[in-house]
Amino acid sequence: MPKKQNNTHYDRWRDLAKAAAQTENPLKVPYDVALKEAGQVAGFFNKHWNPTDTLPGLRRVKARLPESTGEEIVSLVYAVQEAQTKLLLLVDPVVVDHGERARLVLDEIESALEFLLDDGVEEPADAQLTAIQEFHADIGQRSSALHQALSDYAGLAGSLKDRLVEVDEEFDVALITEAKELARALAAAPAAPPAADSEVKEATRIRNGLLRLLQEKMALVRKAAARVFQRNPEVLREVTSSYERRRRAAARRAKAAREAAKPESPPAKGPGESPLLG
Repeated sequence: MPKKQNNTHYDRWRDLAKAAAQTENPLKVPYDVALKEAGQVAGFFNKHWNPTDTLPGLRRVKARLPESTGEEIVSLVYAVQEAQTKLLLLVDPVVVDHGERARLVLDEIESALEFLLDDGVEEPADAQLTAIQEFHADIGQRSSALHQALSDYAGLAGSLKDRLVEVDEEFDVALITEAKELARALAAAPAAPPAADSEVKEATRIRNGLLRLLQEKMALVRKAAARVFQRNPEVLREVTSSYERRRRAAARRAKAAREAAKPESPPAKGPGESPLLG
């Protein structure tokens, strides 16, 4: 009797990922944000596949958007997670132990800070948060990047601790202490023994190929949604990137702060008036 095969999501997509020949990381957003948004896109797909009494459904463009797309996105998320673990075990195993919790703590603290400071009042903390967000916009999965981000966000949150609780009674101030502890744990972890370069390259190529496949599926859903829900902006917003919206908002705040800090220009001289005259 043949042995039953127990193929994983990683096995399902591995050959296609290799064929993608994606040597560079294709992400424009942090890794954990990409996976979170992929889950949201899959949920959107399942929610809006069939039409309702008040809304059209994505199935109207099924010639371009197969019904299997939502399930494939979920499967690719699992495959990417397994590929990421395989890669980190080779190059930075401490992140396998602490990385998931570190990213969750970072997300909670950043979200709380944004809520506190999004009050229409410019203050030094706004500029500090914007600077931290810009510096860590492309944070990777390596322990050094997570360590620095945890330290920076914990430092700002610690200085605003009382205000964070004042505007959100459920905010857990213990997260600030935990962020500092996680940062210390990541910094103190011994370096991993060097893995064979060929192993790292292969694991990286498969991980990046899977990320590319995932991005393509997400882009397919978003493009279809833009067509189907072009007259329903509140629905379309569900499938767009909240991270990109936050980054654009942070950029606008930074620009406004820079403009406010500029000294006022002296009034223009009249026609024929020498610029040397007071």
